[in-house]
Amino acid sequence: MTSSRAFKDAATILLAGGSTFSRLRVTSTLRASTPLRNVRTPHHHLLPRQRATATSSRGYASISTKSTPAPSTIDSTIGLTPGARVIIATTRGVRNVLIVATSTLGLVLFAFTGTHAYLEQYKCPSPAGVSTEVQRCLHGAWVREEISPDPDVAEVYLQKAVELARKDLETFYANKNKGKDGIDERLAFLEIEKDQALVEVQNRLARFYGRIGQDEQAATVWTRLWKLSEKENPRSSSSPEQVSSGLASMFGKGALTDRPLISQKDGIAYAKSAANCWMRMGEYEMAEEALAWTLSTLASTTPAPSASTLSSSRIEEIGLLSTLGALYVRQAKFEYALSLFVKALQAVQDHRASETDNSVETTTDEKKKAELKEDKDMWYCREAILTQSIGETLYGAATRSSTSSSSITTTTTNTPETTATKKSSSWKFWSPSSSSSSSSTPPAKSKAVPHQKSPQQIKKEEEALGWMQKALEMAKAKSGQHRDCDECAALGLNTLGLINEMEGKSEVALAQFREAVLHATMAKDYVGIDDYNKNIARLTDTDSGSTTSTSTLA
Repeated sequence: MTSSRAFKDAATILLAGGSTFSRLRVTSTLRASTPLRNVRTPHHHLLPRQRATATSSRGYASISTKSTPAPSTIDSTIGLTPGARVIIATTRGVRNVLIVATSTLGLVLFAFTGTHAYLEQYKCPSPAGVSTEVQRCLHGAWVREEISPDPDVAEVYLQKAVELARKDLETFYANKNKGKDGIDERLAFLEIEKDQALVEVQNRLARFYGRIGQDEQAATVWTRLWKLSEKENPRSSSSPEQVSSGLASMFGKGALTDRPLISQKDGIAYAKSAANCWMRMGEYEMAEEALAWTLSTLASTTPAPSASTLSSSRIEEIGLLSTLGALYVRQAKFEYALSLFVKALQAVQDHRASETDNSVETTTDEKKKAELKEDKDMWYCREAILTQSIGETLYGAATRSSTSSSSITTTTTNTPETTATKKSSSWKFWSPSSSSSSSSTPPAKSKAVPHQKSPQQIKKEEEALGWMQKALEMAKAKSGQHRDCDECAALGLNTLGLINEMEGKSEVALAQFREAVLHATMAKDYVGIDDYNKNIARLTDTDSGSTTSTSTLA
């Protein structure tokens, strides 16, 4: 009894005068032994101040020693029948499955929509005014062209896009013209076919055909488009009354109240593309028709040139003149080709003369100075290229006229044909017919009695060679500074080498072929390098065969 009271007194004194740490430590000790609320310290043994402190400390300890009972887990299925428990478990399983399925579907839908939005905005924008289905078909075609190449699937996507775009337009114009009397079906059909969105989708299909090498399908689509563009518009105004926003167009909500139609100027690009395909296929008449229409349309639709559009319009016109001239050369229509090349050369010289005031030396801005120098060198090299084309055309015309008018035939000895004899000449800068008639055979296998050239023919050939020599000098002056000049120098050297080869000057021709390879290497013209190396190999084989034959006869 005495020891218990002493313990209680010591605890009370410590609680009254000790620190906070001491109180906490004592509280832990008391909690382990006896709850403080059961401690009864007689107040008559304490001083008044100690009595008050003990009272407050006892309350503090009482509060701190209360413990919260752990929550008990109660099974909600207690007391239920087995059938009810199965129903509850099934309901919970279905709920979890629905949550997972909804989340997965939401993620897939978000990824699907986000992917198409990204493709539409950054990779393959669709024409304005097409539906969401058309956009998705175009996106699928792009994926099958760029990401996972599959031409067959890409073609299906693009054809489906054209079909859906035409169907949407038919529905659109049917609703627009509903209730109107006197609607011309031909004009309504033309309005659908000339719709700019539908034309752009078809242009995408034609570009795909050209990319995979199906030139006939591509040329057919492009020819239809440029011939469609020259027809008159079925309505007075082709400008849209309401233009869709970029965000609406992204999600396929680009329907316009008055849709834009293509014009003649829009058909120029389609005609040029069709002409390139026809030329690759050898359909020169179709290509000539497209290029001739392009030139006439460009001249009639181009407004008065300003300072900003003068250079680009002239470049396009000169390019068309050069392309049509090259086409006439392939058809052996040298007179037509010569007139076009001369016209293009005059345009280049006029442009260079008008640009003399914009001297590179008077410009202080380094960036603008570099741009002016690049533009000046480009026009200089273009003049050299056209000069070379004129020389080749003159030589082809002189050779053909002499061949057709000459009555002296060339006789050859009957010798067995060898592989060297069957090798065709690579002189291909004019039509195949004239090229084949100009090709030379190895002197060891064929002894030809050359006909005498008339003074008129010699004069024409000298004039042609003068043009080619001038072009070569111009191109060499800018060698290493502009790629076009290096390509022109390589082509000129190869042409002169072929002429010297036909005249029997093998050593001169071989040196010119090798120099042509050097300039083609500087221009990174890998196709030209291959062609010129073939000429070197052919001429080397011919010379070695000739030497072997001569030694055998000796």
